[in-house]
Amino acid sequence: MNIVYAAFKSRRDALAYAQAMSRRRVAVKVVGTPSRVGSSCGLSVCFRSSSLAVAERVLASGEYGSFLGLYRE
Repeated sequence: MNIVYAAFKSRRDALAYAQAMSRRRVAVKVVGTPSRVGSSCGLSVCFRSSSLAVAERVLASGEYGSFLGLYRE
């Protein structure tokens, strides 16, 4: 199973993104951003890579100023 992390600096943005993804019936989990992603602080929303297209649409439709990037595991 491939996992994707959407990393954010802001807790508010991460939680808003997780909620937007959940509304689109994507199973997500909010976790501390893994150190291997390169950010020692912040939160990430993780989900299966099969939901990547939905994730990108959600990012494009919202304002997530603290978004750092998408990282695959």
